[in-house]
Amino acid sequence: MSRFKSIAFCTTAVIGVLLALIGLFFVIEQRRAQAETAAVLSAFFSQVVLNDKSDAERTLTIVVMRNPECRMCSVEGGEFDKAFWFGHSLKSRASLLSEPWFTQSSRATRTSFFVNGVFSTDVSADLILPKGSRAVFVKASDLGTKQGDFEARFPNNFGYFVVSRIGLNLNKTEALLYMDHFCGGLCGGGGYFLMRKVEGVWHVVDQHYTWMS
Repeated sequence: MSRFKSIAFCTTAVIGVLLALIGLFFVIEQRRAQAETAAVLSAFFSQVVLNDKSDAERTLTIVVMRNPECRMCSVEGGEFDKAFWFGHSLKSRASLLSEPWFTQSSRATRTSFFVNGVFSTDVSADLILPKGSRAVFVKASDLGTKQGDFEARFPNNFGYFVVSRIGLNLNKTEALLYMDHFCGGLCGGGGYFLMRKVEGVWHVVDQHYTWMS
């Protein structure tokens, strides 16, 4: 009996250590990605949304959701969620990253992207954007429920964006992220973006849209 207790204790201890190591890995990976998030998102919004242009007459507002979620997964009985990274199950996400488009990125980048996307955690960063523009990170409740609330609170906006946590390769020169853009009514789109750092500056090198309206 004592032998079985000893085996059970050792097994429990090993499982506990493994879970602790996995948890530590998740924490370290999220902190590693968070350190580069501001630079990656600043480059993304500057290049893709603002086209590196400023507007001296009015301040343009980039509205970003703090908590990534599938905003459209209740549509059409849940079938529509297949187009959204946030709507996939973890198993589906893992298999998705082996598809041809994703193999343009390194295995480390895809692993980091998957790990950082396991939990819908808070996404926020101090972005550096072209003059005449600003970024605001908000919660779903901040969008307002009445028509005109959103425009009144965030004038000169582009709608709002739902952005995933980023994935990085080991030396932080390649990044992968997913973005949904909702611009009012049936206007919107979403997809994956592959970015690389060249001479210290992040650039979007490829994109893979999964839905557009």
